Amino acid sequence: MKRMSDLNLEGKTIQIFPGDSISKWGTILHITVEGIVVLVTKVDTECSFESSWQMGQVRFLNWEKLTFVICD
Repeated sequence: MKRMSDLNLEGKTIQIFPGDSISKWGTILHITVEGIVVLVTKVDTECSFESSWQMGQVRFLNWEKLTFVICD
């Protein structure tokens, strides 16, 4: 059985938490056993909700709650 870290996902563009009220995308920088490190590349700024997500941030997302869609 393959693990997420066995897949070649570093450098891939993803949509983070698809279906969330604030759309956001990023590039996977690193994959670890605990989760992924992502460079945030786009955040839907036209949304009326306040967001802690900002372009250019580097964020760690743990596997426990993470959902994403590979865009490329």
